Amino acid sequence: MEIRLFQNDNGVSPVVGVMLMLSVTIIIAAIVSATAGSYSGTQKSAPSAILEVHFYENRSYGDFSTRAMTIEHISGAPLPTKDLSISTYYRNQSGQLIKGTLVGEKSVYLETESGKYAGALYINDEDRFGSRPLQDTSSGYKSWFGNSSAVLMAGDLLVTPARFCRDEPDHENPGLNYILNLGEKASDDGLKAGDTVSVKIVHVPSGQVILDKDIVVI
Repeated sequence: MEIRLFQNDNGVSPVVGVMLMLSVTIIIAAIVSATAGSYSGTQKSAPSAILEVHFYENRSYGDFSTRAMTIEHISGAPLPTKDLSISTYYRNQSGQLIKGTLVGEKSVYLETESGKYAGALYINDEDRFGSRPLQDTSSGYKSWFGNSSAVLMAGDLLVTPARFCRDEPDHENPGLNYILNLGEKASDDGLKAGDTVSVKIVHVPSGQVILDKDIVVI
């Protein structure tokens, strides 16, 4: 008796196809998971801090007054100023909307301080940085905004070099003029009480906004 064996291959192709589809799906899922994990592990987050900004038309410094700006760190995490950018929007007395930006360590020249330079903004902490943050060159100083040593901590105050402007023409504050992008001589277009300056402070590494507020000049 001859015995014949028959093999049915009709179900092989569908099974192989399903297995291939499952393999591809698993590989794609693994790649997506690894990419997402890598992204979440490297993404920076902004430190949380509460800041308070003030603009002054006439802030007194002994026997004179001048326009000024301050940024106070009320509470929260330390903020390395090298990681911050400050943008301002101000409509001058002519009605023109002017945008100013401060990123990195920027200096301004003080004509009446024997040709010294000061930071457009600097941390006013004599215990940490000394009482006279002026330099012979524009190369930088440890208390100036944007310097790697200028870390703003709770209780610190960032200021413009207003107190060194006693003998500047019309008591101009070159640090404030730089921040607001008003030029070296801003007497006619300078801040007036009641004006509004929009201020945005961004943590550059994460792109997150730390402060976004309209500030009324006092």
